[in-house]
Amino acid sequence: MAGMKRGVLVAFTLMLVAILLSACNQPYSQAPSITNTPINPDSLFATPIVGATGLSEVQIFASQTAQAANPVTAIVSSPTGGVILTPLAVTATSTPIVSLPASPTPTSTLAVPPSVSASTLAPSGPNPSTYPLQSEEFPYCIARRFNVDPTDLLAASNLDSPDIYYAGMVLTIPQNSVWPTQDLGPRALRTHPASYTVTGDADTTVYGVACKFGDVTPNSIVSANSTINLGSTLTPGQSLSIP
Repeated sequence: MAGMKRGVLVAFTLMLVAILLSACNQPYSQAPSITNTPINPDSLFATPIVGATGLSEVQIFASQTAQAANPVTAIVSSPTGGVILTPLAVTATSTPIVSLPASPTPTSTLAVPPSVSASTLAPSGPNPSTYPLQSEEFPYCIARRFNVDPTDLLAASNLDSPDIYYAGMVLTIPQNSVWPTQDLGPRALRTHPASYTVTGDADTTVYGVACKFGDVTPNSIVSANSTINLGSTLTPGQSLSIP
């Protein structure tokens, strides 16, 4: 009985030694390979993206930042996988310059009406039957110039007041009338010949200057000053010879 137990124990011991020796001969297990799985940048909890991505998130961010700072920069991938920022050539486009026509400068020259002759403006001999007022002229001025009574001039022109007048108004000149020296004084308002300096007060035309002297005609002033004509615009400070 004792011999049988001893035989079983020896058999179990041999089996255990055999198992241990068999385990020592097995090769070492290899470590599992590590695979980087790309992550969806839109969500950390979404399904991983299958397949490799192009530029890394850091590279893309750096490229976009550089492009925003310098809009004329091209993003080119290098053979090694890096990013090259290549400046683009900028071609300047010339802007055509359009020349605008110069604004016309208004000229305040007084044109003599075509129907009025120079002899009418500067009468010699019989008075004309009618006369159109020019700029800065008035009925009493014309009465002095043509040596007629201003009351007769107003009546012939159907005017109730010497204050009613305007440039272009046609006056009727009475033929049998004389300036009333005893009642209104001499026709001349100033002594002449003289030198007259333009003031700008109703004397910027030759007609206005003639009215300052009363019995002087516009044509006689033009004849005494070679630099002006009947349509000239006179300026303050300008000096004229009055015959």
